[in-house]
Amino acid sequence: MITFNPFPIIDITNVILRRMEYKDINDIFEMRKDPRMHEHTDTKWDENIEETKAYIEKMNKGVEENKWIIWAIEHKQSQKVIGVVSIWNINIEKGSGELGYGIIPDYQGKGLMREVLLGVADYGFDVMHLRVLDAYTEEDNVKSNKLLEGCGFTMVGRVDDPGYYSKRVYHMIIYRLQNIY
Repeated sequence: MITFNPFPIIDITNVILRRMEYKDINDIFEMRKDPRMHEHTDTKWDENIEETKAYIEKMNKGVEENKWIIWAIEHKQSQKVIGVVSIWNINIEKGSGELGYGIIPDYQGKGLMREVLLGVADYGFDVMHLRVLDAYTEEDNVKSNKLLEGCGFTMVGRVDDPGYYSKRVYHMIIYRLQNIY
């Protein structure tokens, strides 16, 4: 069994990946209420700060129960939380996990998420001893598709995902990164 106690902090060139805290609530609320963050996903934006507080509590509870690991992405220069990244759907027997990630649009296209995903993949492979990391992204999310391909992920399949919050069907591309060591 994997345990995330103590919580792993990953210090990368331009960002620090760390546990979400209540002091981050305003930054996380700004991110979660931004409709651009939900354009390619079937997620609901937060309408008030209480919903963001519940999100932080739920995510940290899942970490404490070793269900997933989710990091706040803190931009070193601004000291602002600019996104989140997670490994979830963890299956230790199969050596697999799934990446989830998002970064506020003002920080996209700067190479920060590439840095983050490569750091998290190293953690997943080196510390968690995973053999495979999958990531699902909507086919129209060109930036995300290019990001994953630039990080060495390869397309392994497609799946249609009917929306829960919307009536839209999401056409998802499944990308995979394998640990070759």
